[in-house]
Amino acid sequence: MKKGSAYAVFFTLIMLICVLFIVWYLPAVSQRRFQLEDTQKSLETSLGRERKQQSEYDETVATLPEVEAELERVLPLTEAAKEEVKSLKKERKALRKEKKELEGTDSSGQQEATEND
Repeated sequence: MKKGSAYAVFFTLIMLICVLFIVWYLPAVSQRRFQLEDTQKSLETSLGRERKQQSEYDETVATLPEVEAELERVLPLTEAAKEEVKSLKKERKALRKEKKELEGTDSSGQQEATEND
């Protein structure tokens, strides 16, 4: 083989390897750039959510003592209301029983009145 043709074959192989490398490299870099941008957007979104959640948490922690004070104020009223409901239910039950007794007495009184007629 001649010296010039060996260089030509070597040069052709090197150029072919370079072309194959460029054909692989350009799409790979483009894909990595897209992934990087997507990851950055996801990170920015996550950081924004974290800031929002932290501000909501801080707001909730700030209002918590007020809510607890309101709860302590309302809790005895709630217990009193429950007791009142309980007593009213007992009273209603007694009144219904009395009503049934009166209706029963009234019905038997009406039957006696119709029998006397």
